[in-house]
Amino acid sequence: MTDAKTPTDTQVQRFETERIHASSTVLILAALGLAIWGFGRLMSASAHPVHLPPVGAVLIVIAIVLHVDHLTFRLGRVTVVLIILGAVLLGIGSLLYVLNDGGTTYLYFNGVGYVLGGVGVAMVAVHKEREMQRTLDECAKGNPYRSQVTVHASFLSLITAASGLTLYGLGLMATVNAHNRNPYILMCGGAILVAIGIISHVEHLVPRIGLVAVIAAIAGAIFFAIAWIPGALNPANIASSVISTPVCLGIGALLGALAFLLAFLKKRSTDR
Repeated sequence: MTDAKTPTDTQVQRFETERIHASSTVLILAALGLAIWGFGRLMSASAHPVHLPPVGAVLIVIAIVLHVDHLTFRLGRVTVVLIILGAVLLGIGSLLYVLNDGGTTYLYFNGVGYVLGGVGVAMVAVHKEREMQRTLDECAKGNPYRSQVTVHASFLSLITAASGLTLYGLGLMATVNAHNRNPYILMCGGAILVAIGIISHVEHLVPRIGLVAVIAAIAGAIFFAIAWIPGALNPANIASSVISTPVCLGIGALLGALAFLLAFLKKRSTDR
């Protein structure tokens, strides 16, 4: 008879399913970083811009670095290196955005940063495939089944999100010398693919971080797509793009910050 105070295997399995492995420090830093970056982008549309995006980007990079040990175990070293490099380039791009005073160099850094993020997510799919093959090889040798797969996301989720990030980055770089709407269409489509990737992973994300946090993350990706609709419709209408794009990007980042904050609150209640 199982003691009332001793957790059963089912309870332990459920706890691991709902457990958030990132530390509270990582979640708070990520939330603060996105919030500061988003607020800075919102203010960049005003007459008195606030130079906050680089500060937010630095906090996001620190959050990723602090989580590197767990990420390396789950996703593989190459993936983590690519993601960190991508985040660093996005940080540099945010700094250049503030310092360049109308220059476009930051678009290259941001674009390459998103592309590296996309390649990193694609490498997660490769890492998952290798783990699955390792498990199958062990079973073929007659060893008891023991799953060695540390990546819970499906191939559909990973490939969709990877494609979206890559397209978004390529589109961002192409806007530097854009004479048509194609780069903006790429960015809209890329952001929508990222949202679809999150949606296709919703069954695993909801028990872990909560439904509201997942909705906030999806809405944030959608706002990143909405941000570039003016350019996709009429790239010559610079005034419309300048007004709406920073606002939508800021809202998208703030929604991402909300998702991380809710994940932090969920972690505190789950870990108890």
